[in-house]
Amino acid sequence: MPCHSIHIRYIRCNYSREYQYFIPLTHWKVNIITYPLFIVTGISGSGKSATSLELQKIMVDANVNIFDMDLIVNDENYQQACDNWLKVAYYSAYSGRNTVLFGHVPDPYDVEICDHFPFFGPVHYLHLFCNDKARTERLAARGKWTENSIDYMNDLSEKLVKEAQTSFPPIPTIDTSTMAPSQVAKLIKKWILKNMPD
Repeated sequence: MPCHSIHIRYIRCNYSREYQYFIPLTHWKVNIITYPLFIVTGISGSGKSATSLELQKIMVDANVNIFDMDLIVNDENYQQACDNWLKVAYYSAYSGRNTVLFGHVPDPYDVEICDHFPFFGPVHYLHLFCNDKARTERLAARGKWTENSIDYMNDLSEKLVKEAQTSFPPIPTIDTSTMAPSQVAKLIKKWILKNMPD
């Protein structure tokens, strides 16, 4: 039976201890504190990595951690990297810093099956995309993409944008086709600050 762990802090007379319990999902009756999480998604070529670097520059003083999820992938084990990122995000939130993750969710990063996902709420999503011409140029410049794989990504992008726009509630989208990463980062910053808890 799948379990989630929960941390409970006991404080008495200046003495504190943190306990960790593993609770089956069927017995998940404990009220827990959840933390906001920001996820910027989009398929390859949408501008996630370049934008994450620009966002780091303009949110230095915002008490926010910004991570490109691809940075710690080993042996193409994307889900393990996803698990690790949510652990980082949880302990960052526990210490007072919110997290922004840049990665293609839910494939290959399925955040909702990670052990620490129940500790986040609300989870805010924003989807980056670009037109076929821009994506083809960006992926071709990387040198490892075939014509067929680029065509597949172009078709997939159209589907994902429609899903984002018709989801409930709708997921905000940003077209990065003709925008510099620094401009995209400014729009994302506004979105983060708008959804930041008081």
